[in-house]
Amino acid sequence: MSITKMKLVSISTDESNYEEMLKRCETSKYLHAENATSIVNEDNAGRVLSVENVYSDYVNTLKNIGHSIGFEMKSKPTIDKTYTNEEIEAFLKNVEEQFKVVSDSVESNSLTSDDEIALETLRVLDFTSMHDCQYISFGMGRLPIESVKKLNLIQDTKFITAKLHQTSQYQWIVYATSNTHVREAKKMFDGLYLEEIKIPTVDSKKIIAQYEEELTNVYTYCEERNRLYSLHQYVAIFENHYVVTGFVPTSDVDKFKAEFNGVDVKVEPHNPDDAPQLTPPTLLKNNWFFRPFEMFVTMYSLPAYRDIDPTVFVGLTYCLLFGIMFGDLGQGFLLVLAGLFLEKKSRNKLAGIVGRVGLTSMFFGFMYGSVFGNEEILIPVHQGLFNVHEKLINVMDGNFTMTLLITAVVIGAVLILTTMLINMYVQIKRKKWGELLFSQNGVAGFVFYGFILVAVGMTMINPGLNMLTPAWLIPFIGVPIVLFFFKEPLTHLMEGKSIKPHGGWGNFCLETFFEVFEILLSFVTNSMSYLRVGGFVLSHAGMMLVVMTLVEMTGNAGPVVFVIGNLFVMALEGLIVGIQTLRLEYYEMFSRYFEGGGKKFILISSDN
Repeated sequence: MSITKMKLVSISTDESNYEEMLKRCETSKYLHAENATSIVNEDNAGRVLSVENVYSDYVNTLKNIGHSIGFEMKSKPTIDKTYTNEEIEAFLKNVEEQFKVVSDSVESNSLTSDDEIALETLRVLDFTSMHDCQYISFGMGRLPIESVKKLNLIQDTKFITAKLHQTSQYQWIVYATSNTHVREAKKMFDGLYLEEIKIPTVDSKKIIAQYEEELTNVYTYCEERNRLYSLHQYVAIFENHYVVTGFVPTSDVDKFKAEFNGVDVKVEPHNPDDAPQLTPPTLLKNNWFFRPFEMFVTMYSLPAYRDIDPTVFVGLTYCLLFGIMFGDLGQGFLLVLAGLFLEKKSRNKLAGIVGRVGLTSMFFGFMYGSVFGNEEILIPVHQGLFNVHEKLINVMDGNFTMTLLITAVVIGAVLILTTMLINMYVQIKRKKWGELLFSQNGVAGFVFYGFILVAVGMTMINPGLNMLTPAWLIPFIGVPIVLFFFKEPLTHLMEGKSIKPHGGWGNFCLETFFEVFEILLSFVTNSMSYLRVGGFVLSHAGMMLVVMTLVEMTGNAGPVVFVIGNLFVMALEGLIVGIQTLRLEYYEMFSRYFEGGGKKFILISSDN
């Protein structure tokens, strides 16, 4: 439930072993490699390994050849042969000449799968031999089934036909006739609506078969060399040492070293602070329950390496708010089953989130006494457990509405204060003392907002207590507002900079006045934003009330209406509540403590 700690590693060897070192790096399960240009500078007298990669062109040429003749290029697991550049270029020139005939003679893109089957049957006659005949002409095509019946009635010794393939709509035939009668035969077949298919001049499959093994071998070799050359961007050269630098999870350093056993390669771990020009990548580490919520965090922005991972807080608050707004024991149970099933089957993080919010939906559904919209079935249970007259929380009770809305605002206020505390912790880690002390999300904002909440709460509890006196207002309201106003110059003062604003004090005061006004207004709007939590509780209960009313009105069709109504509410209300909860996470919470801007941890094997 944190950001994985990283070690900076340098992997070095000499010129004779650097390719083997790169092969081990490429298959590593632990290495995030850094581009060599980030390592090399004038001070260390290093240089980047720069070798022209001709293999990329070879690979593209081979793919184009394969595409033109309908042959899919695939690499073998291992290389059977090695080739010089001259051998590869001579081979490519040869196959391009050979396959130009194939690609010109085969219109594979215009042939259907049934056409291919017919050609396969015709192949036994040898396409080349058919074209070389001096006195006999051949033709093939597909006839409509209705025309086949007419063809069978024609008795003509000037041509013969043979069936190649048939479907419910067409029959593919080949016909042979003498050169003397070829025009007459073509005219007759045109009258039968024969759709002519050109007979290839060469048998492409035979030619492809001749070159298939060598094509695969050359492609495998070129693809492997191309991948290896693409890794050169990570290699820096210092004197005679070839060095790859990157980051490895601290817990996996020993496993990473073991990947180079048997090779003359030196692996040295370092503290990330030893290379301040490099930003360590972020790899989130959370347990099974919270891992799916990483999706929401990364959608906003990946946290920086030295910041905090908000995934656990996001998971807890998202489940809490969703459960409150979508409280139904039965529907929550279905969300759990569907979400966990889809997560296991497809590894979908969104499905995992659905399964987890279903748990809190079940909990609050039990507290509301709601099961698939039925508000009465749990009354005996509540009476026995909580010793209440009907239910512990009756959402549909009109007298409960104001309590619900006030509770929603209180929950929002608690979450706002919590995010302020998180922000203060983050600013301490970043050593940004001005943001910690003077910002609306720092100490000043916490004191200001916290006092307002305490004052309102105490007034409601004890109306005779007056906290709106100068003794309270000056230190808890006046001082924070002054700190908001002079945050920038005070921060500069703490950092030893000039406190005079760049645009002069006049412009500063005018701009800051409106900024402070916006800050004060945002405290109100942010708090009121949580009213939607109570609103959606009422909305969900209202929609289910409509469903249950329709069930009663439809008589025998009631069970069908009950099922369809519940599914409809789950889909519509669940989607809306999910979006609104995410909005609260992003706009009311993330904006107070989370900056993001982290660099994703990418294995060199997947990056390549």
